[in-house]
Amino acid sequence: MIPHETEPSLLGRSILQSTFSDGHCFRPDFDISVIKDKTVFENATEPERDPENEKRLIEMQTFLLAYLTAKMESNTAKLKAEAEARILQEMAEEEALHDEVHEKKCQYLLQEKDRLVNEMLDLQIAALTPVAEAAKQFTTNYKSFATAVDTTRHELPVKNFYIDGDRREFLDKAEACLKESEKLLVECTEGDHQDNSTSLECLRDMKMTSKDISQQLSGAFSELLELSSLVRRHTIHVQQSAEEEQLGTARTQELYCPKQRPVFSERPMNRRRAPRRISHSQRRDAPAGGDWRQRNEAQWRGQGKAQVREVEEDERRQQKGKETVPRGACQTMCPARELRDREAQNRLHRFEILTGTESDRRPRGDPLRAVKEYSRPAAGKDSTNPTDLRPPAVLLNTVCYLIDDIAASPHQHAWTEVYNFVFDRLRGVKQDMIIQRVSGSNCVAILERTVRFLIYASYQLCGEPLRFYDPSINDTHLQENLSWLLDCYATETGPHPNQEEFQALGLLYNLGSARAAQHIMELPERLRSSPAITLALSINRAFLERNPVCLLRLTQRLNFLQSCALHRHLVACRRDLLLIYSHGYSSRNCRFPLDRLAQLLSLDMSLTARLCQVYGLEVNRDNQVVFSKAAFIEPEQGTLHCKLYHDIVAEKQKDLTVGNIIHGCA
Repeated sequence: MIPHETEPSLLGRSILQSTFSDGHCFRPDFDISVIKDKTVFENATEPERDPENEKRLIEMQTFLLAYLTAKMESNTAKLKAEAEARILQEMAEEEALHDEVHEKKCQYLLQEKDRLVNEMLDLQIAALTPVAEAAKQFTTNYKSFATAVDTTRHELPVKNFYIDGDRREFLDKAEACLKESEKLLVECTEGDHQDNSTSLECLRDMKMTSKDISQQLSGAFSELLELSSLVRRHTIHVQQSAEEEQLGTARTQELYCPKQRPVFSERPMNRRRAPRRISHSQRRDAPAGGDWRQRNEAQWRGQGKAQVREVEEDERRQQKGKETVPRGACQTMCPARELRDREAQNRLHRFEILTGTESDRRPRGDPLRAVKEYSRPAAGKDSTNPTDLRPPAVLLNTVCYLIDDIAASPHQHAWTEVYNFVFDRLRGVKQDMIIQRVSGSNCVAILERTVRFLIYASYQLCGEPLRFYDPSINDTHLQENLSWLLDCYATETGPHPNQEEFQALGLLYNLGSARAAQHIMELPERLRSSPAITLALSINRAFLERNPVCLLRLTQRLNFLQSCALHRHLVACRRDLLLIYSHGYSSRNCRFPLDRLAQLLSLDMSLTARLCQVYGLEVNRDNQVVFSKAAFIEPEQGTLHCKLYHDIVAEKQKDLTVGNIIHGCA
């Protein structure tokens, strides 16, 4: 048996077992010798053992170990509870911080959205400010347009109706409304049948009465004409009697009956004849033998009417003579008399001088190259002399000569000199056409070539000094010739293959003109729906809407001559684009690519940068434009040269010659 001192106690064993079973893999580090206030010496001699003391000591140690273990477990539980509480508190604080961060993040995003919305509103305000300024005028124009459409809606072709919502429901409502209207009309007209019949009888009586009055008036008018004829006949008879009495019987017999003179001489002289009433026409046509005395009253009346018709025919012939239009008889480009006068006065142009006589004191004119110049009308100057007027065929040949041999000449002449010569001679052609009232195919052909020449000259000479080229004078003559040409299209019958081209040119040249747009809208549907006129209408709409981006994009689809007609509006269009972008992209941190802006303006990058600098916009080293509505300025007069920015037009000319352009062979 093992002694009790060496056996561990049940309490100590259970405590130790529970401690080690809980996962403690180390023993408490304490020195029992310190507790007992004794020092353990190594290699000391063992004292004698006292079982009771050892037992008590082991029990004390076991008890102390159990106490310390319980204490540790208690402290651990307290610390665990405190840690759990602190963890829960930290988690609650973390959740609160998370909510606060989320709320602040939402506030920041909301403020950022507000800032972006404000910026967009600023951009919209800046972009819509020009539109708001024109809103009143647009409203007035739209009201006028609505009034015009409302007035002429019965003449407009109806293609389709817009029905908002369900169509079947709309038709049901319309049917109900129509039935109600029919019912009301029946109620309103129920008691009017008798009144209508009475009114109808009254109208019939009025019609019969008016017919009777008309017949009476026609009868009275016939009687009046008969009375007038009788009065005229009586007047002629009285005049004839007076003439016969003045001439005497013998002279009257000699005039009327020269073959019966012997018979007349045998008559007694004291026998007086009754006076005969004979008209001048009867004297002229009187038959021999005195048969004129036996004419009846019907013959007198017929001769009176013949005399009236003769007088009226004479008056008509005189009136026709007054209204006769002079017709040209000159078969050369310059009348011979004018050529001699200009040679004597040394007023020949160098294009008209005969080859080999240029160095003479008075050069001679070449009849094959001289062209009649324009001369202003003056008092006492006869401009209707047929020998000085050229017929329409010669005028057309003259215009073709001016285009082929002068304007499209292969010789390198200054175009300002060519323009001044051709412009003056075309005015002379127009003057001859007005005097002769030329119309027809020759008139249309001349006007078409004249309009093309003036449009091409407005592009070719743009930016030239006023002493060489005056755009206002060119514009005046271009508008006059174009108006005359469009009037010929409207009034003359016959095929006009170039009408579509010139209708579109007129609208492109007069962009924004209400009169030009109205003229186009009054054209037949066949013309209005043609590709050229449809494109011109789209460009005009973009111009009116102040949409320069759309306008410049549509301009790429025009041909060369159409671009020449439009080119005078390109400066204003590009200015509007830069102004709109200066307001829309006005920000310190905003940069716009220069190449993209050059693409929108239809220019190369160097000209785009130069144009931006003209309007006060900055272009940095990275080829980026810094738009600023405060920096945008209007250029001074003379600093912006329109001719430098004609790339969009010049690139379309390619290999076209001047002759092909003006003759319409492009």
